[in-house]
Amino acid sequence: MQSMFRYLTAAFLNYLMLSDIDGNLNGIEKWRISALRIMIITGYTFYSFIALHSCISAAQLDFNLVIPLTLGFYLCATLQLWLSVSHYTISAYSLLITIVVSAISINIIARDPALAMFGPVYVFSLPLVAFILLGARVGFICMLLNILPFIALLSGFQLSQYFPPHPILENGNIYIISMIFLFFNICAPLGVARSSLAARRLNQKLIEKNQELQTQNDFYKTLFVDTDVAKIVVNNGGLIKEINLAAKQLLKCDSLQSYQPTYIAELFSDFPTHIGEMIVNRSVEGKMKAFKLTRSDLFNHDDFFLTIHDITAKVMLNKTLAAQTIINRQQKLDKQTGLPNRQWLADKLNGLLPAKGNELCIIALKLGNAQFIEQKYGFQILPTLVKALAKFWHTEHKNLKHWACVDNANLIVVTELSVMNIRVTLQTFMARLPKAIEVEGHSVPVDLQAGVSSPDSTKCSAEKLINNALYAVNSSQSKINFYETSSLERFIEHQEINILLDEAMSTNELRIVYQPKVEKDGRLLGLEALLRWNSSVIGLVSPAIFVPIAEKSGLVPKITQWLITNICNQISSWKHQGFDLVPIALNISGIDLDSDDFQKHLIHSLLEHNINPKLIEIELTESATSSHKEKALLTSKVLTDWGFSICLDDFGKGYSGLSKLISYPVSRVKIDRQFIKDIHLDERKSKVVEAMIAMCRVLKIDVLAEGTEKLEEVEKLHLLGCTSYQGYVFSKPLEAEQIQPLLVAKNVFHNTIPATGSQIIQS
Repeated sequence: MQSMFRYLTAAFLNYLMLSDIDGNLNGIEKWRISALRIMIITGYTFYSFIALHSCISAAQLDFNLVIPLTLGFYLCATLQLWLSVSHYTISAYSLLITIVVSAISINIIARDPALAMFGPVYVFSLPLVAFILLGARVGFICMLLNILPFIALLSGFQLSQYFPPHPILENGNIYIISMIFLFFNICAPLGVARSSLAARRLNQKLIEKNQELQTQNDFYKTLFVDTDVAKIVVNNGGLIKEINLAAKQLLKCDSLQSYQPTYIAELFSDFPTHIGEMIVNRSVEGKMKAFKLTRSDLFNHDDFFLTIHDITAKVMLNKTLAAQTIINRQQKLDKQTGLPNRQWLADKLNGLLPAKGNELCIIALKLGNAQFIEQKYGFQILPTLVKALAKFWHTEHKNLKHWACVDNANLIVVTELSVMNIRVTLQTFMARLPKAIEVEGHSVPVDLQAGVSSPDSTKCSAEKLINNALYAVNSSQSKINFYETSSLERFIEHQEINILLDEAMSTNELRIVYQPKVEKDGRLLGLEALLRWNSSVIGLVSPAIFVPIAEKSGLVPKITQWLITNICNQISSWKHQGFDLVPIALNISGIDLDSDDFQKHLIHSLLEHNINPKLIEIELTESATSSHKEKALLTSKVLTDWGFSICLDDFGKGYSGLSKLISYPVSRVKIDRQFIKDIHLDERKSKVVEAMIAMCRVLKIDVLAEGTEKLEEVEKLHLLGCTSYQGYVFSKPLEAEQIQPLLVAKNVFHNTIPATGSQIIQS
């Protein structure tokens, strides 16, 4: 009922047009239409009591003229309101005529001469109404026409003497005086008030416009006149309209006269034709100078600013730096081979180590038969052979571009391969390397050895890494030598795990467990699929060990496909058994998003098992980086269009979470465990988590707290606004058979979180 009343009130106020926004309708000011409607509605509303009572009295006296006359007035008022927008002028003039007719009716009906004179008095309101509704000209005309009722009032003229006698209404004097009172005390003042309000609003707009113009003028003065930056105002035809003092002094064109038209092409033969900047050269007093011209639009869009900066010194500095760079580059090249030398390599490594230290390997390639070659073919052959060796390496590994020649027999290569893969890479390279290389008409035999060092094993500087690689290549007669034995042992261990993990997918050593996600009232919300590996050779292997190895060895896409296939099989099994299904979350990496087969396999598996995409939730870890961000983003959007939901895992753990929250179509975030642990004891954590929840609420993203292990943590999170949880406080990861009872009764976790937040009872 209240909503209906509010709706009707709003509709009525809107009909009265009390707002002056979009100030004209059909060429008429809205406030005039508003004033017309206000006077008509208020007048006839208040007159209705008088009209009703007078009609009843007239009917009792058999004075039937009053009833059709009253109905005529109200019919006329209805037409005036109806035509107030489409035919405003007709409506306004008809109101003036209605006032005149009302005055004449009063003069005719009133038998008392004193009351009859109220008719001419009523007409005296015409100029006021005309000024409001139709403007000054009609108002002045009404003022002149009012001379007639004024004369009638002075002479005591009464029209009733020309009409046959009629019954006298008992309360006629009250009716007439009330009408005059209501019109002059309510209707006319409200019309004046509406016009006054419109005038005040118009005045406020004029003040604001003047302030805006003043602001633009001040802005122009600050930006153009009172500035040391050279600026020129040019119209779209290229004519210079204004040039400030700084520009005249910079371009030495003080002779430009305001009365003499000057085009910008006379100052600069080339200049920006659109918003932007351009560097041009111009001779000033016989000296060639470089200027940066920046074009920007002005308020009126008919002119534009041309800002001029003298960048001659900067250009000269860049040329000097370029020359110095060439010199430095020559100093960092080996004079005999033309390849980068040891100094260049050390500088490059120092730049790479802070960002990619653990991902680098330094390889020293040594010509083991260098002394023989030098003795047989001459010392000038060795530099050419080393250069040919570098070229062959680049041909085989185009993405491994950092190499340097440290002497006539050794070539250093920096790669971003892991220690696990470097041996295979070197073996492949040596196998493809020709036994002999043609150099200056000689078939020179090549006996190549390699030494490997890595920051992960040595924790030392660039120079030390190079020395370690050179030491390793000379440490034995083996074709491939690693600087530390521990590095080799770790390589072998990782290689074994990699082989066993690949075999585990076909020998059913991998299995999937499911950890429940619950809502605040204990209802089962969904499951997260977690991978476990019990090797028949090395026993239980933690995901923290085998997942990074899988990422480095390229097994992740294969494992993900195995997970998708088995999860779909499990969902299909539960579906055929009649269980109520809940979404299952699948963790994927950036490598999966980059893969063309991931999306294809996922959708094909769901179609094969007739599974709704809403039953699969894609969890992106915050650390899941993609090498092709645009492709990864497109893949996630395509999956969302198919009906999959995207969840951002480990939220807050790294720096990319906010970026993914904005870019990716995320529907849920999982707050990382580091923010959840002992949150009830740490107020700073509480504030951070509260901010995360508030931000997600604004973005309409669900929030789930991951790793809840204490009831107090759940209670605190509930107070902060979190409604979904996952952790050991509710359930550890369970086998598929243990999940089935939970699917029968989804409210199995009888955790009750009271509104007061005072306690949590776990059943």
